[in-house]
Amino acid sequence: MYPFLEAGAAPPSEDGDIAGSEPVSEAVVSLAGSVDRMDVLSTPEHQWVALGVLESQTVQLLDLSNAGEIVWQVPVGFEPSVVQIDPVRLLVYASGPSAPGLVILDLKTGELVQAYGLPGGALDLAVDLQMGRIFATIPATQSVAVITLTQPEARNLPVPGVPLATAYDETNGNVLVSLAGNDPLGVLVVNPDNGELLARWRSGDTPEDIVIDAEQQRVVILNSGSQDLTLIDLKSNGQAVRQIGLNWRPTRVAVSEGYAYVTSRDNDRLQVVNLDTGRLQATYDTEAKPTGVQILDTPSGPGILLAEAGVPQLQWLSLDSGPSQSISASAEPTPVGTVVGKVMDIAQQAVSQGTLTVAPTPFFPGRQTEIKPDGTYLLTGLPAGVHLVDVEVPGFPVTTTQVQVRAGFVSTQEVQLPPSEMDESVSGIGLLPDAPTYSDELARHLEPALEELKPDREVILLDGPTGPDERFRPLLPLVENLTLLDRDERYTEDLRKLQLIGNALGLRYILLTQLQISRDYSRQGNGLLNTAVRFLVPVVPVEIPNFTPNMLRSRGLVVVVDLHQDSPGDQARYYEAYGRDDVGGRPMYEDAAAGLFRLQVRNMIPVFKDQFQQTDPFVDG
Repeated sequence: MYPFLEAGAAPPSEDGDIAGSEPVSEAVVSLAGSVDRMDVLSTPEHQWVALGVLESQTVQLLDLSNAGEIVWQVPVGFEPSVVQIDPVRLLVYASGPSAPGLVILDLKTGELVQAYGLPGGALDLAVDLQMGRIFATIPATQSVAVITLTQPEARNLPVPGVPLATAYDETNGNVLVSLAGNDPLGVLVVNPDNGELLARWRSGDTPEDIVIDAEQQRVVILNSGSQDLTLIDLKSNGQAVRQIGLNWRPTRVAVSEGYAYVTSRDNDRLQVVNLDTGRLQATYDTEAKPTGVQILDTPSGPGILLAEAGVPQLQWLSLDSGPSQSISASAEPTPVGTVVGKVMDIAQQAVSQGTLTVAPTPFFPGRQTEIKPDGTYLLTGLPAGVHLVDVEVPGFPVTTTQVQVRAGFVSTQEVQLPPSEMDESVSGIGLLPDAPTYSDELARHLEPALEELKPDREVILLDGPTGPDERFRPLLPLVENLTLLDRDERYTEDLRKLQLIGNALGLRYILLTQLQISRDYSRQGNGLLNTAVRFLVPVVPVEIPNFTPNMLRSRGLVVVVDLHQDSPGDQARYYEAYGRDDVGGRPMYEDAAAGLFRLQVRNMIPVFKDQFQQTDPFVDG
């Protein structure tokens, strides 16, 4: 009755080499082109598979109970990469990234029932069988289209990213949507009635496929970017998460009876994962670039239907003897890999001591290794997948990071330590000059003035005419290309870099000094914006070829940053003083005028001291 099943080869024997064995089944149906997401429907009389042939831009229904006969094929005018069957209403839904919308076809005849225009093509579809709703991810508009069959138009629910895959959770009535990229919270839980974002769940990089295992109440997320599966327990409301590493970059996934069957088009592989043990259990060489995969149960027993693009065809893998016998008997040993890297501090310098502790799992006892004096570490023999690692370095808080292990590969991953925790008792003052000439002179002269004004505080000249302080030298990379203020004189996110410096050196305040000299200096407008100051708003400095003595002008600017109280977006506090020389005389070049400008800088110091005494900025709150 099912002649196409008789062509299926038996699973590999126990002594067979899985990775190098013959394909797990013979071709059962030849196709006119490649297929991506397909769907199957089993009835007592028929074994139907609905699929979209990309090259011919047609949707086809095949009857596998009749040697794969084409029941109907309908041209749709786009590449139908995703096709879904509605077994309740006997409809077929089809779309694709290049589609103008969604087409709905009659399952038995292939006639067009309805078409919905969408703002872009759909990458994936999910169906609410009870309510008669279709959910389509629309990458072009970063939205999910909700199509209700009783309504003439679709609704669009915006999502915070480019949506890839979707699935409908019938138990809770929510829609799961995965987002492109490497956001660790890459799966959204959305209320389809109003678009409310209910939760964000963990995933790997580029989660391209989502399957809900309704029987076990868990979600399987296929992450092509990080080359692994994310397993989420629905009963824990998304809190119980496990990562399972794969040997090959995955394409699509299907789930049945505790096993995930993962295709890898780029590597001609079918990978079998035991979801209960969290192990990659077997790998089959298909030699035909498998893409779509579906569970296909037949009167001859359970099985897997593969769509393959190398030689366009459908293949069938028999699971008649059950996964525990036909697949587990040929299981590969636990795949392992190695991770190497370097542990860096906040200044991108390698640390010289510390330990890394790999967290234990139900199938791995954990491990601890020492950080070498050059900052490098080596973790060998780790099971494939994602592992949590605690990094302990003296002087830094314990850091927990993730490492990705690929079976048979050596992966490199650097570890960046966070800054040490903020010490509320520190009270030091640091002076940091800007790039323009004589700014370091202003900082140098302010140092003894502040020591006199605040004898109970340590004052550090971070950088000056003779170079950076040795304690500050390792932190110099943090102030490269620093832009501290925006055009509203508010702190930018670069304030965090100064806070890192303060944490490392025990500073409560950092004073940024800048001096501008100009022959025709204008005091009009915003005082900060008239300066060519790298730390503030970068503008082009004024080139000054020579000076007339009675036109020598300078302005000193000091920005006082409270590293404990100030935050990005806060208004900056700054003090300024002016210098001039009207003695007259012959024109002079800058090198000749340098002494006069330095004299103006020294004359500014009492002005700044007086301002600091009148409105003391060094009051610890």
